[in-house]
Amino acid sequence: MRTILSLALLAAAGQAIAADAPMLPAAQHDQIPQRLAVVAAPKAAAERAPLRFSWALDPNAELAADPLPEAVESREYWQETDGAALQRGLQVSTSAPGALIRVSPVAGAAQVAADSVRITRAGQPVGALKRTGAEQLQAAGLAVGAGTAAVQLAADAAPGAYAVQVAQARGRYVVHVFEPNSDVRLLARLSGDHALAGGSREVEVDLQRGQASLKAEGGALLVAPSGRSWPLALKAGGDGKLRGAVPLPADAGDEPAGLWEVQVFAGDGTIQRDARTALAVAQPTAKLDGAYAFDPRTLSFVLPLRAASPGRFEVRGTLYASNAKRELRPVAIAHSAQWVDGGAARIELAFDRKQLPKGYGAPFELRNVELNDQSRLAPIERRQRVARVGR
Repeated sequence: MRTILSLALLAAAGQAIAADAPMLPAAQHDQIPQRLAVVAAPKAAAERAPLRFSWALDPNAELAADPLPEAVESREYWQETDGAALQRGLQVSTSAPGALIRVSPVAGAAQVAADSVRITRAGQPVGALKRTGAEQLQAAGLAVGAGTAAVQLAADAAPGAYAVQVAQARGRYVVHVFEPNSDVRLLARLSGDHALAGGSREVEVDLQRGQASLKAEGGALLVAPSGRSWPLALKAGGDGKLRGAVPLPADAGDEPAGLWEVQVFAGDGTIQRDARTALAVAQPTAKLDGAYAFDPRTLSFVLPLRAASPGRFEVRGTLYASNAKRELRPVAIAHSAQWVDGGAARIELAFDRKQLPKGYGAPFELRNVELNDQSRLAPIERRQRVARVGR
């Protein structure tokens, strides 16, 4: 803690003195760690030298807001089955002509030849526009296993129920139905494409025919890179869409590297659709301490942080300044990174008064602040607004 004598010495040396002030209240979509995770130091060599820089912005240009993740669109679904069901004839449903049906053996199952897949409707054989074996599918760039076969129904094959039959099927199989010509599609969107271990996201699912939402039921799975999975409940809202929480386990950092999948499936009782979307999950190895100190002379913000694990942490933020109309506009961006062994630290976001456009000044706001763990390539904290100062 600074003593009165030390403060006086700082003032005598010409240094601005600013006590820490609390950050502005968090916004609804801010990502703020609620706990800290202790993890081992990165094995790969990391830069230890501190780095700090800033650059000016055109205050008349609009900054692009962080977009929501794109919705994943699906006109397909998957069904697990066994050899006995395929020998009898597995029931599938289509909503448009030209459906593509693929049969893939699971490890140990008997392989399927393209000419051995029989498609019937009401007991009558249905002609195929095209039959494709595993080698042809692989040559086309599809990651399919040996013994996979695909059949495309003829363009005049009416929508409805069909039976997929493979007389020599033995073991477990996955049957995939893809309808490129269908107007029934499933849209699945996550509320964010990254999250913290122990945190949560939301998934929104909309089954549509054309542009109209269908009354649907469905469910979802959260699947870790290791293959562990957790069921997720989806509930219908008044707008016809399905929504559900996606809680992430606190031990997510123990998983191997890779994206986490949210697999969703929904249907209206006749047509089924499945989709997969993904997000990156990071361990909260550090967090901002909820305060800042502003130096009006150097136009810099010092942000205290607390690290539970060693690493190289970076803070970036955007400075907004007021014009003659008292409108706040973005005028500069600053980045600062340094190595922290753990515990308390302070990172300075230093702007430059020379970067202020003519006629711009206080009040200032610090917005769009991000804390990243560079040594683990992990976005940890996001805040829309951090500080407002009147000097």
